[in-house]
Amino acid sequence: MNIIKVTEVLEQLIKKIEKTSLISEKKRKRYLREINSLINEYKNIEIPDNLENVYTSLVRKGKELLKGFRADANSKELNDKLSYYIRYLKAAKADFTGNTNYINKYFRVYLFTSILFLALSPQYFGFVLPAVFFIPIFLGVRGIKNRSLTGFNLSLTVIPVSIMTSFIWIRYGLFVISNYREAINQTLNYTGLSPTLATLLTIIPPILAVILLILIIVQSYRAIKCKDLFV
Repeated sequence: MNIIKVTEVLEQLIKKIEKTSLISEKKRKRYLREINSLINEYKNIEIPDNLENVYTSLVRKGKELLKGFRADANSKELNDKLSYYIRYLKAAKADFTGNTNYINKYFRVYLFTSILFLALSPQYFGFVLPAVFFIPIFLGVRGIKNRSLTGFNLSLTVIPVSIMTSFIWIRYGLFVISNYREAINQTLNYTGLSPTLATLLTIIPPILAVILLILIIVQSYRAIKCKDLFV
């Protein structure tokens, strides 16, 4: 399928951006840089037949955006629409080139990070912290599935609290290594469990904390890789 219509829309958009006074110089340079890059990328893309509706939507939204460059237009509204359209172009490009598999990869690591955070945080922070983050985590899950930028941003909020949780458990793990018998006795006295269960409860959480830290690093990396796949 020929995609010249998309590139034509983008070239017209560049002219509008260069002439308008509704966009600050800093944003103007960023928009022009991103759109020029997209033009070069879209020139080499062949649109699959099953995604013609996405292509049609790109052209339609682009033409609607061009009409918004009026002298009496609202500057903030125009900038918001322009930013959204650029994100839409980037996300659609991934669809056209078959590069959306990173969304599933990101979703899986985010899910495991969230589960471990919810499992490990109550010991030191009570149930308040995981309860507070349960809704953002849930909304992040839904948002990623819907390729929502808001959902993606919500999913990132689990990273700092997971880092905090993992570091606290890893520090405890270092204490266990240096004071193994004392740590086991503390768990026995605190929980009243059998020696076997107390030992497992002492050893397993720090190990899970190391796994959590690895997942955080992987999630952060994959977030960078797939940040342009959300709209």
